[in-house]
Amino acid sequence: MKLRGSLPVIPTPFYNGKTDFDSLLRLFDHLFPELDGYTLCGSTGESVSLSTEERLELMAFAARNTPPGKTIVVGLAHTNLEEMAQLARHAEELGIHAGLVPCPYYFPNSFPMVLEFFRALDRCSSLELVIYDNPVYTKTWLRAEELYALLDACEHLNSVKMTDHDLDKITALKKNRDVAVFSGDDVVAFRSLLLGVDGSMIIAPAVFPAAYQKVVRLLAEGDARNALRVFSEQILPFIHLFGMGDEISTTKALYKHLGIFRSDELRLPLLPCSPERLQEVILAYEICQSPSGVRQAM
Repeated sequence: MKLRGSLPVIPTPFYNGKTDFDSLLRLFDHLFPELDGYTLCGSTGESVSLSTEERLELMAFAARNTPPGKTIVVGLAHTNLEEMAQLARHAEELGIHAGLVPCPYYFPNSFPMVLEFFRALDRCSSLELVIYDNPVYTKTWLRAEELYALLDACEHLNSVKMTDHDLDKITALKKNRDVAVFSGDDVVAFRSLLLGVDGSMIIAPAVFPAAYQKVVRLLAEGDARNALRVFSEQILPFIHLFGMGDEISTTKALYKHLGIFRSDELRLPLLPCSPERLQEVILAYEICQSPSGVRQAM
């Protein structure tokens, strides 16, 4: 089945340097039943700071504890192709639905390099793959026709997460009904939804699951006016203040404040959210929680 839905990229909770699985269960309770699933071990999940063993353990825990019928996507980003293949095969064995894969992010990439990289990973398993089109982090800018070339060349590659702000690529990709396109940046999330993306792999749904799904439902019903009103009042103030650049630390600090996470621990080189920064995020969160909060603040 075509991958779709609100699949936010969730933070990985830590406590005393270890993965905090109790906090992860509380996060699942917060996300469900509203959302369609989630993305584990993405950039927001500090995947590059996790060992392969930790990532395998997280996948197994997620597969055991995610409610039936919910979609799990797992980040496969790595600098070692064989370890990426190991993660992909393990995800497939666990019944995880897809793997999120950025372009290689160490060497300067030519398109032939990227093409051979995705072909090699595609041959390693039958796990569905999602291109993580993130030029800021990977320093690789892909045109729509290059994305189509990757999709055509790889049997299990059928989806794209668009973090690039060139939203014309969404329109170009949506001409092929078999390609699933996901919004990949909170800042342009509403515009991406208006362009008909198949889902979202961002942070906002993980903070406001009910409000975000209400926006999705209203747009599906053709009610863009009320969808924008809900988004503007119950989600947008948070997007304005929680990032960019420190979205991992601010989201973890907010989850600790809300009692979802036991700790706001991060792994270096990330640094903790300052008390002053957290107060900004809490202000935005509280305004979003009050339907009339934006109007009152004005």
